[in-house]
Amino acid sequence: MPAHSPAPHPARSNGGGDTREVEWQLTAPDLGAVRRWLERHASLDTLRIEPLPTQELHDKYLDTEDWRVFRAGFALRLRGKEGRADATLKGLRSAREDVADRREITEPLPTGRVTALARAAGPVGSRVRDIAGIKALRTLFDIRTSRERFAVRSRDTATVLGEIALDEARFPRGDRHRRPMVLTRVELEAAGPDSAPLERLVERLRTECELHPASENKFAVGLRSAALEPPRIARPDRDVDPAGAVIDPSSRAGAFAAASLQRLLQEWQANEPAARLGEGPEALHKLRVTARRMDTILKLFRSCLPATLGRSRPILKRLRDGLGAVRDVDIRLEAVNAYCGTLPEGDRPALAPLLQHLASERARARSAMLRALDAKPSRQWLDSLAHQLATAAVPGPSWSPRNAPALLVVPALIHERYRKLRKCARRLTPESSMSEFHEVRIRAKKLRYALELIAPTYAKPARAMLTALQDFQSRLGTQHDADVTARYLTQLATKPPASFTAATLFTMGRMAERHAREAARIGGKVAKPWRRVHGKRWRTLRQRMQKLYDGTSKSSSRERSKATAGESGRGPRNHGNGKLSLSHGGLAFPGASGN
Repeated sequence: MPAHSPAPHPARSNGGGDTREVEWQLTAPDLGAVRRWLERHASLDTLRIEPLPTQELHDKYLDTEDWRVFRAGFALRLRGKEGRADATLKGLRSAREDVADRREITEPLPTGRVTALARAAGPVGSRVRDIAGIKALRTLFDIRTSRERFAVRSRDTATVLGEIALDEARFPRGDRHRRPMVLTRVELEAAGPDSAPLERLVERLRTECELHPASENKFAVGLRSAALEPPRIARPDRDVDPAGAVIDPSSRAGAFAAASLQRLLQEWQANEPAARLGEGPEALHKLRVTARRMDTILKLFRSCLPATLGRSRPILKRLRDGLGAVRDVDIRLEAVNAYCGTLPEGDRPALAPLLQHLASERARARSAMLRALDAKPSRQWLDSLAHQLATAAVPGPSWSPRNAPALLVVPALIHERYRKLRKCARRLTPESSMSEFHEVRIRAKKLRYALELIAPTYAKPARAMLTALQDFQSRLGTQHDADVTARYLTQLATKPPASFTAATLFTMGRMAERHAREAARIGGKVAKPWRRVHGKRWRTLRQRMQKLYDGTSKSSSRERSKATAGESGRGPRNHGNGKLSLSHGGLAFPGASGN
């Protein structure tokens, strides 16, 4: 699909073409036997089964080259039937195990062409444009289906309860010389919320026609027929471990950093489509955290990675800013909705103008975010990052900072982040300004991201430190959100939109006052969680880092000596006091004593 001006959806409803599809899918080697059974049982218990006209369907499934629709949790289908066409986004995950219970969003189209979908302004076309961005759609596979249909009605009221379809579907294979794959299946789709009568009908069909639940849906069969395999390790419902693998003495700093970035790139690819879709805050939050973790590695290991990777940080910062703007509005919306829930029923309508204003703000922020994601520098960087990381993983010259053992580099990096946090935190008092608390929160977050990266290596001491740090950061984060919300409401009230009533402004003032008190209260409650961060847990982690550092230093002393002799002393030098300096990287890990 061509580039476009994104059309955000701040408040999509499940009305119109957005429904739940509840469907039983049964394998049927002999459709004729099922047809004859249905004809013999035109009246069955409380049901009537009536034949409907047969349909000839032509389905085409689409996605981008990098599987964005799939990653967003949908399959995209264009269907042509009886001179009509429609586009459908079908949810990939079922809410139930015994039956396919999935979200289904449908929009009619003038033709079954991709160009018609590109111009569609309804619930499918607008969503697909947001998900795909500048990426073009490609055809994954086609299905041609001959469908015999039977309506299932209530005998008493003639109400349509569902429909039975006897499908013979043909899947052309990638190799045109091979015969199409043929799938025969019985599908029963509920037409309303009461599916109990259909459940009894399904059981009789299974028993008397010897049918079995299908193990694959048509989308999965179509992918198999076309020999396509989507990237299942990078689905939005499968978290990628942000931390790297356990670092052993042979692990090199550059290779470790590149491998960690590669895992985060997979996490980015998994969450970007759902964040672009924008129907919930979770994917956006995950994508923003992924961007921060990527920046952590690029900054921490800048002397161990190729310079071209380090120069990409401004691009990453622009993406983080775009994601952050939407996330900030999400936090305000959550705060207003939570406060609204505490009000008496009669006072809640006063906040409706504020919620509408925030929805408009979110729409504008999402438009800017999508433009940033689709910008040429952003796409070029993300599309080329995998190749850059593969190159970065190749060992560099002997004993360069890039080729230094990771266990000799990591401790200094962690200690430096801890030192900066400690310097800020020691100055905090209950009377400190919100900007001072905010600076400590940022430092704590940076240390946390660095620790998450190396936690598997240092095991229990790192996990204990992370637990204390997360508690400390969480309190500061709650304080920050409360302060920002209070200031936002106060500033907005000075020049309110025309739609704001006196009741709206009064309620906003009460809400701002509550959040300001909450921010001040938390400021006096951070001393105890800080003591847990810089006390025994930090000392234990330092000792663990020192132990692995010493072991690695001893095991590689012979290699260092050879490198030093061959390179006129330009490599690392062991000073014999537990310190290692990298002449090109400027890194040093102090001894285990002190904080």
